[in-house]
Amino acid sequence: MTSHHPTAQIPPPPPPPPDFSGENQKPPDIQSVRTLVTIINHHMQTILENQKALTLKCTSKLKIKAQEFFEFSEHSAVSNLYWGIVNADSASQSKCPNQRSIKLDDSEKMLQVPASLDENGITMGIPNSYLLCSSYFYLSVVEFLRGDTWQVALHFLQAVSVSPGLVCGEFAPGISRSLLPLLLVDISGCDDVMTVGGDVMVGGDDVIMMRWMARRYKPWLMYYRIMSGVGDFRDMGNRGTTTTNVFRRSKSLEPQNSYEHTSGFLRIDTNHNPLNSQESITNGVEDEQIASYSKKTKTKVRSNIKCLKDILTESEPESNASSVEDDAFPDQSQHTIIQKTATKKIRRKSSRIQKSSSCRTELVHLQQQQNDDKEEEYRYTFEITKIHELLNSKSGPKYPLLKDVILDQLLIAISSSKEAKVIRTSMSILSTIVTSNRSLLEDVKRKGLQLYDLATALKRNKVHEAVTLIYLINPSPLEIKTLELLPCLVEVVCSYYKMDLNLASIMPTPPAASLMIIEVLVTAFDCETNNLHLSEISSRRVISRLVKIPRKDNLEEFISLAAVLVECMRFDGNCRRYIYEFSEVGNFVSLLWSNEKRATNIALEFFNELSKMPRSSSIGLLEEIRKQGSVNNMCALFLLTQNSEPEYRLLAANLLLQLEVLEDTFAKCMYREEAANALLESLTCDESSSTQALSAFILSNLGGTYSWTGEAYTTAWLVKKTVLPSANHMNLIKNYDFLDQSMQDGGIDLWCSKIGQRMLQIGEPVFRALEKGLNCKSKRVSRDCLIAISWLGCEIVKSSDEVRNSACEIVLCSIEQFVHPGFELEERLLACLCIYNYTSGRGMKRIISLSEGVRESLRRLSNVTWMAEELLKVADYYQPNKWRISCVHSQILEAGSKCNGAVTALIYYKGLLCSGYTDGSIKVWDIKGQRATLVQEIKEHKKTVTCFALYEHGNCFLSGSSDKTIKMWQMIQKNFECIEVITTKESIRSIDSWGESIFATTQSNKLKVVDASRKAKDVFKNKRVKCLNLTQGKVYAGCTDSSIQELMIVNNRHQEMKPPSKSWMQNKPINSVSVYKDWLYSASLTVDGSKVKDWRRGNKPQISIMPERGASVLAMEVVEDFIYLNCSTSSSSIQIWLRGTQQRVGRLSGGSKITSMLTANDMVLCGTEKGVIKGWIPL
Repeated sequence: MTSHHPTAQIPPPPPPPPDFSGENQKPPDIQSVRTLVTIINHHMQTILENQKALTLKCTSKLKIKAQEFFEFSEHSAVSNLYWGIVNADSASQSKCPNQRSIKLDDSEKMLQVPASLDENGITMGIPNSYLLCSSYFYLSVVEFLRGDTWQVALHFLQAVSVSPGLVCGEFAPGISRSLLPLLLVDISGCDDVMTVGGDVMVGGDDVIMMRWMARRYKPWLMYYRIMSGVGDFRDMGNRGTTTTNVFRRSKSLEPQNSYEHTSGFLRIDTNHNPLNSQESITNGVEDEQIASYSKKTKTKVRSNIKCLKDILTESEPESNASSVEDDAFPDQSQHTIIQKTATKKIRRKSSRIQKSSSCRTELVHLQQQQNDDKEEEYRYTFEITKIHELLNSKSGPKYPLLKDVILDQLLIAISSSKEAKVIRTSMSILSTIVTSNRSLLEDVKRKGLQLYDLATALKRNKVHEAVTLIYLINPSPLEIKTLELLPCLVEVVCSYYKMDLNLASIMPTPPAASLMIIEVLVTAFDCETNNLHLSEISSRRVISRLVKIPRKDNLEEFISLAAVLVECMRFDGNCRRYIYEFSEVGNFVSLLWSNEKRATNIALEFFNELSKMPRSSSIGLLEEIRKQGSVNNMCALFLLTQNSEPEYRLLAANLLLQLEVLEDTFAKCMYREEAANALLESLTCDESSSTQALSAFILSNLGGTYSWTGEAYTTAWLVKKTVLPSANHMNLIKNYDFLDQSMQDGGIDLWCSKIGQRMLQIGEPVFRALEKGLNCKSKRVSRDCLIAISWLGCEIVKSSDEVRNSACEIVLCSIEQFVHPGFELEERLLACLCIYNYTSGRGMKRIISLSEGVRESLRRLSNVTWMAEELLKVADYYQPNKWRISCVHSQILEAGSKCNGAVTALIYYKGLLCSGYTDGSIKVWDIKGQRATLVQEIKEHKKTVTCFALYEHGNCFLSGSSDKTIKMWQMIQKNFECIEVITTKESIRSIDSWGESIFATTQSNKLKVVDASRKAKDVFKNKRVKCLNLTQGKVYAGCTDSSIQELMIVNNRHQEMKPPSKSWMQNKPINSVSVYKDWLYSASLTVDGSKVKDWRRGNKPQISIMPERGASVLAMEVVEDFIYLNCSTSSSSIQIWLRGTQQRVGRLSGGSKITSMLTANDMVLCGTEKGVIKGWIPL
């Protein structure tokens, strides 16, 4: 007999860790699960006999670690756990059923907060695993008090899976021993059971055993609960959140390195069908051999389908079993074929990769692999969707429960998985299910689907399918804005790929959902917020992708696209070019035929916005619309002009009128008359209405053009016909770039002729309506009507005398008012153009009826446009007039402040008034009538801004300063920006330019010229230059020795026009030189003036004015009727002298010393040392 001494015994090797995957085990039968439920509930009864001790044990750690959380805080996990435990304890002692139920509900709600924590973290010094385990344990206590025995077991096992040591050691001591008999029966056939010395070892200790048991029984407990139809479970529908929260945070409850999801019997994996009760607790093992991978995939997919098939057929009558199988899985054979095809692809792929060493080939293979993954995800989505549809078609208590389980497990995967593929597939399935049955949305929300989880999946994991779910949930605009999704939505749009599977047609694609969410972001908020969002999508790259997103015949997607594109065009006019380049017009034309009001309205907005481009391109757009069905389109627009709201009626009329012009015949006059009547009726409606303004705007540009930015350029096109003589005059006109490409469009004149003929056929009603608009109180409406009359006048010249005389009779009297000073220069020029066109031919005699004031205003315009000069000649021919000049001036402007010092320089640029100051700042003003609005303030110069000048070559303006710099400014997107700095050796006093050359006088009275290479050289080296004037390629320089020098820039020819004074005479430096028409004026102690040719001949001045004895003239401005002087003895005022008779007729007070002066559009402006700008016009 062998002796066995303890010290001599050789210890056996440690048993290998048990296999927790369950692949080698049979599933526990329902009797074992019921036994487990009974044991846990019996043990729970024992535990609760001394509940106070248990409560004290659970809360003691909380009291030590987190005293500050004793008061309830909804956002504190620790305090929620504490008060959840307290409420459960209070409920157990309550004798009132209603009060008991309320406390249990409150307890459950509070305990769910810590149950959602991440297991691996720490909260207020307490490990999250402790909080999680405690919360789930007390959830089981709550369910025990409610009497739901199966839910007790589920929560208990969840607590065990988090921290088996805590449950077995503190909360439920002895539970492992109670469960040991059940465990021995269950593991009798397991491979991982090791027998050592007659003892059964399962994983080495109680902790491992309990964790293994929790993972093994938890999914099967849920499965049998559903299938057995236990009474306890029927109440689950009333408390759906409990079931969901049992499995809510699976990623924090299970070790991440062994499996993905063990929270339920569903698993979503890129290699497995998401519905698999057995594989939910299996390890994901990658197969090394492709053949074995293919075989395993096929087997697993089939087992997944079979498992669900068994669930569906278990309770069916035998006669219906086959029908269930056929209905549920019609594509199983097809699925097998797909799997075989996928296997072949993988094998071919592997072979190619091994043979190829080319990087390009590997990239191609990688792309192919990604495409295969996409197809596989689509197949899984298709299968689960079919299963869910089948469950919808079945009746009985089990099928709703199965649908709930599917939703629960999808939500678990979305909220807790770290794998992007898992989340993506789950979201695809859920999106498809919800799309087919929108009523499920409320169930999904109730079960706890959080927008935050979806946004996180989209932002961190790049799961684009999350966008579809967000869209289906339909959050409020504020919620969408709070999620800050726009950059991700743009990424989804730009990574758009064409989906080939039919799955794409049953729900919104991620790009389409992104598009519809973007529509909310750019339309639902205030202007500033909308523009902020629009700035992120108004680029060529994004727009080129946006227009490709909507699917054919999907009305909602095209409506959203049109709405977004309309907002983009309104925000940034350059988007028109991109939209016109990339979009297919036919898709938007179909919206016009829709019966849905929103579709037709947005289509009208889209085409009216898009057509605001250069006329040739706009005609191209109309041709594209016409190709989609001329008759149908015009008929649809005709109906819209009759049945739409007032605003959209006008938009339809605008489009209909332009489409009708493309027709070669006048047969469709019915459409033209209806459209024109719609516009004219709105124009003659109540004043100041929005429809009146819109109709006037449409009519004003109907025969004109736009720039690519969407700005109306009809006025600029008409003003160009008046032939402005200089850049100074052009820069008095606002908002127009006369070098813009749209101004070179040769198609404008032909278009204007065609549409003008059609409008003139309507006859007198057109001019009656426009005449009423001219006299409208709204300046905007009256201006637009003037523009409309102007472009119609370009065609009326070609009409019969009868038509022209009739129109002239109606509109001429109302047009006269716009000629006078005080109106914008472009308005005065348009009025002059109208008078010229409407009185042409035999109507010239009508000029006799023009008032004396109109004649005087035309005379003042004669230096600006040849038309005014021609009209005056005709008027003098028919009725010679002895001119009487009104010398009365009226102040119309006062603007500025003292904070920037004296106003030292003034200039008009792009229709805006720029003022320079002694502190180096520049202010930009928008002058409208008698109101000046500060548009921009810039401070780039370090010292006084001394002068301004236009730089025509670069469409810029220049500023000179005492800081020895010349800065070049340009308007970029309606803001002034410095684009170049030219450094000089001396301070700059005055400046002017010609071509690329810049002429400047310096502090030491030198005249410098800076060429295109920015090299400076002296001009008139032997002369000290005090001032200069540059006109028509000639430089006129006034010198300190009272001489005047002339330089021909083209040939560099120099001539002295006026010799210096004799040495014995008093020194008279020339302070100012002005050129008006062919006269040259110089100012020193006297103002001398002669024609330029007389100066060259050395003749004496034809006029000579001495403003005040002993006073020198500091500044001078010359206009048609007046000479304005600022003298040293009266520096705070401007003297008014008649240019023709050299008589002083008045004085204008600046209020303080005048430091700058400018004349523009018959207005005289001055800047003072107090920083005030004042302006006057002659009446």
